[in-house]
Amino acid sequence: MKSLFKAGIVASALSVASVASASAGPVEDRKELMKAVVKSVKIAVPMAKGEVPFDAAVAAAAMQTINEVPDKFVKLFPAGSDKHEKTEASPKIWTDMKDFMAKAADLKAASKATKDAVGKGQDAFKAAVFGSLVKTCKGCHDTYRIKKEKKS
Repeated sequence: MKSLFKAGIVASALSVASVASASAGPVEDRKELMKAVVKSVKIAVPMAKGEVPFDAAVAAAAMQTINEVPDKFVKLFPAGSDKHEKTEASPKIWTDMKDFMAKAADLKAASKATKDAVGKGQDAFKAAVFGSLVKTCKGCHDTYRIKKEKKS
């Protein structure tokens, strides 16, 4: 089980790295980066809740994956990409890029703080995951994401 988690983290990290090298376009690249974040959150949350054993190395790797995303992500919002049929990005991003960039910086800071909490044990990790990381993700999504209905 432990090696499965570690393999997942490695795969997430590689997918973050591959976005920079195999670009399909800004919307597709944004989606790939968010998938890496989701994979890492899906590792962190059960660990924080105690549903799976706490593994400091795996938790730190998950937070490192998330920490690498904002630097790449914020560069993927060129003019016109808000009109792409598959985007879930709100037009608010382009009208308030300064705040959007601040929220990306908040994610970087929250993931670093959560990674730093790993060394203090499962309780500190849990507090950081639910105290800042999840709230930071939600804050950006609530403001800058439009959830499109999936077509059947």
